[in-house]
Amino acid sequence: MRKLIIAALFATGSLATPAVATEVRIIATNPVIDLSVTEYVETTPDVATFSTGVQTLAPTANEAIRQNNTQMSAVIARLKKLGIADKDIQTTQISLNQQFDYADGRQVFRGFIASNSVSAKLRDLKKLPQFLDALASDGATNFNGPMFSVDDDSKLREAARDKTWNSAVRRAEAIARKAGYANVRVLRVEEQSGEPGYPMPMIEMRAADAAGKATPIAPGQIRIGSTMNFTFEMVK
Repeated sequence: MRKLIIAALFATGSLATPAVATEVRIIATNPVIDLSVTEYVETTPDVATFSTGVQTLAPTANEAIRQNNTQMSAVIARLKKLGIADKDIQTTQISLNQQFDYADGRQVFRGFIASNSVSAKLRDLKKLPQFLDALASDGATNFNGPMFSVDDDSKLREAARDKTWNSAVRRAEAIARKAGYANVRVLRVEEQSGEPGYPMPMIEMRAADAAGKATPIAPGQIRIGSTMNFTFEMVK
């Protein structure tokens, strides 16, 4: 006989009131099946997220920051001109560091490096090929991305969840039949969160070539997944 204990926490009263734990005991009298199942659905992305920024080197900290501010202002202005809304542009890093070279075992001061980076979401993927080239012409020195996604993936995640559920039930029923049981019943379901993301590809910053061709970028398809852990009881 196997007992499954499910604990539920209920917050009562004020925040200072201790949580009350309620235990629900489910008793399985027959053998059980533990499964972890992952399924995916594929879709065409409608959002591209990327980061871009500027690095400037100057003899003094003030000059490095001044040059960086000028170039970064031009980059942000270009992002807005190409149709990215203010809400979709976010500063991600600002830094100022000393730069040294090493020659003959000696440390040689070169100046100060100022960096400023932003992340941006492009919701019109038809404009994506021209972004890299346009940003390069306005002084951007780095570009990371794009990372493709779906703006509203709630229905897709629900479809992936349904696919995972159905797959788990089919697998459990098949195992139960092999063991001489007619069916299964669900005792426990646990959905895992925090699905690992996909690495953001790196694209070298460069302007369009002499022929005027935009940088080729193919959005392709993305996968949205659901992972669930199940415990089934085999029943006659």
